[in-house]
Amino acid sequence: MDTAHIEKWVNHWQQHEKDAYHILTKPSPVLLTTAYAQDVVNGYQIANEWVKRACQRHLNDLKRSKEDPDYMWRFDEKRAYRPIKFIEKKTVASKGDARHLVMQPWQHFFIGCIFGWVHKETGVRRFREALIFLGRKNGKTTVESGLADYMVGFDHENGANI
Repeated sequence: MDTAHIEKWVNHWQQHEKDAYHILTKPSPVLLTTAYAQDVVNGYQIANEWVKRACQRHLNDLKRSKEDPDYMWRFDEKRAYRPIKFIEKKTVASKGDARHLVMQPWQHFFIGCIFGWVHKETGVRRFREALIFLGRKNGKTTVESGLADYMVGFDHENGANI
């Protein structure tokens, strides 16, 4: 393949991914945590084994939270979506000329899981720590700084460790 064919293929692939909402060009008006998990489990999104397991766990827990009255956790979409909206509105990329961030579906997934799963009675978050592995140049510092700002001032958690 020559360069022109490669560029044509890349442009076609990018458009396909945008049409499938795997790549967002503007902020999503809804939380994409569960939609992303379903796409990964169904094979529409390419993911490694650990991401597949995390997505399957999320879907299993959603089902269990609706069917099992003794299950102590529930997924609160409103609480899961708040840090995403905050980061998209208030965080600016450390490099580049982007005026605002557009969180991608995979970012909706891990942020939504961290902040959305809460205890049914107390509302305390289920996950107190998160370990996220990302390759170079995937916006780790930018997302981390946005999450830190959100947790310091807007998470309403007393004595938060960030």
